[in-house]
Amino acid sequence: METSFEFVSSLPDPAAFEVMMTEYWHHMSGLLIGAGGPKYTAHDLTANTMANLDYMAPPHGRLLLATASSGELLGCGVIRQVRPDAAEFKRMYVRPKARGLGLGRLLFEYRVEEARRMGCATLYADTVKGNTPMLSMYEKFGFSYIPRYPENANGPELEPFLVYLKRAL
Repeated sequence: METSFEFVSSLPDPAAFEVMMTEYWHHMSGLLIGAGGPKYTAHDLTANTMANLDYMAPPHGRLLLATASSGELLGCGVIRQVRPDAAEFKRMYVRPKARGLGLGRLLFEYRVEEARRMGCATLYADTVKGNTPMLSMYEKFGFSYIPRYPENANGPELEPFLVYLKRAL
């Protein structure tokens, strides 16, 4: 499957991105509930994401889209700058039909390089406890486990259900 990767400053197809974010949040809210966390609806989480797209846009954010040659969105990943020297990885998702093709690895690698270009020396991330594929990816890319970092985008009430990670660049 031929795929292109592009950091975008605005969404080329907001409706398609919203559909993909609904898939993402459906998956993540299921993991959160499975970890004993609160029940959030994918609809509400998607609405919040769409209402706050500014954190994904330059100068302090980046949104990387993976798109098939047909124009279909296959995945995404976000960088959210939390300090001049540090950023947080957010919203990494590869649609089920595109999994196993190396898109996740490329979304990860491109974001690491972009964070370097942004002047970041440290990367942070979080994910739901038990999200084995994501945790394996973070471990593979040299992230280590840490306590909750102050700039984390999620509220402290979610701390018992999340894993926090850090990597020096």
